[in-house]
Amino acid sequence: MVEIFLYGILAWIALLILVVGVLARIVQWVKPSNLTSLASVSVISYNWSLSKRAGEVLKRILTFYTLKYSDKALFLGAFLFHWGIFLTLFLGHTALFFTPEQLQAMGLPPETRHQIALYLGAIFGLLALVGLVILWWRRLAKREVRMFSYLDDWFALTLVTLIVIVGLINTVVIQPHYDKTVTPWLLNLLRGNIMEAVSYLAEEHAMVKLHILLAEILMIYVPLGKLIHPFATFFEPTITMPPYKVKGSEEAGLS
Repeated sequence: MVEIFLYGILAWIALLILVVGVLARIVQWVKPSNLTSLASVSVISYNWSLSKRAGEVLKRILTFYTLKYSDKALFLGAFLFHWGIFLTLFLGHTALFFTPEQLQAMGLPPETRHQIALYLGAIFGLLALVGLVILWWRRLAKREVRMFSYLDDWFALTLVTLIVIVGLINTVVIQPHYDKTVTPWLLNLLRGNIMEAVSYLAEEHAMVKLHILLAEILMIYVPLGKLIHPFATFFEPTITMPPYKVKGSEEAGLS
């Protein structure tokens, strides 16, 4: 009964909270009211066309270039961590949504997929872990950062670190065959076959189950804290919204 809740019911709850929560936050960003912060006032450097705004958002997502001017440790840690996660998710975890037969039809036999998961997963996981070590060092060693670190910061960093470490242990040490357990669990779960889905995890290693549980907690937490920032990037007012006219801006030459 516990496993049915943790890997069936809770998984669906986490998914619903993630989707509904992120959409609700987006609505708040798109339809702000009574904006009084500096972020609501667009300056001349952000008075761009739609294509330039989109290019700026992509540039920030792919390079994190704005961070290197203010905090080089944050830039390096964020760059390594995010790219490690990006590559792990898109080149590794996406395969979980396809059956072995479907992957075979796409020219990726199960053994090749297993080797890719092992070697590339280990490389990308270590890349993310190195980034996390830098981020931990920055938050613990820099007094000005530590002073403005709150429970949200520590919880998010701890949760993500645990997910990466457990994922690396699974990939390098345990080396489970995800196509025989996690893939059928995931596909049956998305079809609503909760009982059947959970049955595929019955004999799976405890570390694999822990990785899934931590991922569910992450999904629940994303809309509630600072981990919402991957979605918020697309809705920063100074980039995505038309510039506001500020009284006196014409005289100052900022119109």
